[in-house]
Amino acid sequence: MAKILLVEDDKSFGYVLSEYIKLKNFDVIWRETSDEAITDITKTTFDLVILDLNLRQSSGFDIAIKLKEVAPTTPFIFLTARDLKIDQLKGYKLGAEEYITKPIDEEILLAKISAIINRKIEPGPKSKIIFWKDLSLNIDKRELKIKDDVFTLTEKENLLMNELLRNPNKLIKRKEVLLKFWDEQDEFSKNSMDVYISRLRKLLNNSGISIRNVHGKGFILE
Repeated sequence: MAKILLVEDDKSFGYVLSEYIKLKNFDVIWRETSDEAITDITKTTFDLVILDLNLRQSSGFDIAIKLKEVAPTTPFIFLTARDLKIDQLKGYKLGAEEYITKPIDEEILLAKISAIINRKIEPGPKSKIIFWKDLSLNIDKRELKIKDDVFTLTEKENLLMNELLRNPNKLIKRKEVLLKFWDEQDEFSKNSMDVYISRLRKLLNNSGISIRNVHGKGFILE
């Protein structure tokens, strides 16, 4: 049974949401404060962390930063009433899989939760590690090695890098990537993808390998 940490300081909403997710056969731990949440993520392994932003002690952003330190491969999403673009972009830059604004549709939220937890890369036989030039990607560990440097990727970064490395010097179409890894093509998804591509570009900086943007069409690893 997948284990989920829900961090939400609204007692009514937190209770209702945690009980609803439990009914769908997930193991849910609900916390109201950032201190409790940080204690949990340092002691327990979760399959997904759901974060509100407006917490009494600190921001959900702070918990995300700590999560990246102690469990860098654990996926997390923001579920918040804050709908400013600057907050959404900050969330994606921290590595969030989704940034969902309240009010929510519980069925859609559950579909997103299930997709994140169940999402698996299906590499071909004996291709758990992909090599190209000075790059190697360990798909299972989500580790990108660039020459002698090793970086732990988020789930989305891992998916994108896997796609690029399997198709070097070929156009990866934006629409196809959005549908494949985000299941939609709205502005939030487009912004999210651009943030992850930008982060991968920074990792590749000075490696002699780049991700070229083809305006209006997609990307090429070259």
